[in-house]
Amino acid sequence: MEPQRTLDLHNHTTASDGDHTPTQLVARAKSLGLTAIAVTDHDTMEGLAEAIQAGNEVGIEVVPGIELSAEIDFGQCHILGLCIDPKSERMKTRLHEVLHNRNLRNEKILEKMQKHGVDITLAEVEAEAGGEVVARPHFAKVLLAKGFISTMQEAFDKHLTPGGTFYVDRVRLSPEECIGLIHEAGGVAILAHPNNLKRNEEDTETKIRELLEAGLDGIEARYNRHTPADNARYLALAAKLGILTSGGSDFHGATVKPNVFMGHVEGELPAPNSLLEPLKARSKSLS
Repeated sequence: MEPQRTLDLHNHTTASDGDHTPTQLVARAKSLGLTAIAVTDHDTMEGLAEAIQAGNEVGIEVVPGIELSAEIDFGQCHILGLCIDPKSERMKTRLHEVLHNRNLRNEKILEKMQKHGVDITLAEVEAEAGGEVVARPHFAKVLLAKGFISTMQEAFDKHLTPGGTFYVDRVRLSPEECIGLIHEAGGVAILAHPNNLKRNEEDTETKIRELLEAGLDGIEARYNRHTPADNARYLALAAKLGILTSGGSDFHGATVKPNVFMGHVEGELPAPNSLLEPLKARSKSLS
């Protein structure tokens, strides 16, 4: 019997680099027939209270989450915190420090732009962000509005991703600290989109085992950009290692990932409902 599928446990809002406010994100989930979504903005919990309230109003369960960027030797390591406490003081303090480092990065991006004759001010980018955390999409929107690029995609293809004209890397936490912060906040630590580790199968497993030694709870085995073979491989690996799994679309909206749609976790299907209770049980064990 096919399991019921109404979950999407990886979504972003305007609190980081998504296109939808927390309320709009929840309304979208409701319109798609989803019963639960996780809000997992990058390095911030600012959108969670609004999302949870909106979820209560329309009957959508909002799993409070976050996506933390961890520093590794190569590739990308993002760790999702699911079922976290949005009031965690330790998490808030550390995120404030991360935000300070992000602001320093934004200043360096502007310096690069100025050197290339691109006249954009921080005030213009902050206005585009509308009070939310300034991120690369806000730079892209100002570039587009001022005619320096012709499409949003051009901004990321040429300028705002690693190797791009204006790209500046930012300070990241260690994987161990990310996992520790998530656990301190009562959350479950899940490696997001494991293909982004940029390793072959054997080395990916080795890295996941290293992260498990640091306290990782599971992996995002089901993911929008996985092939069916990827999903099967990561589900098998999770079973082999005896760890939790999650599943999400990594929905941002049209700006950052225009071909990624909410609820499309495995192909065009949401994640199965059976994923959520084990995550909640693990979270309770950490409280």
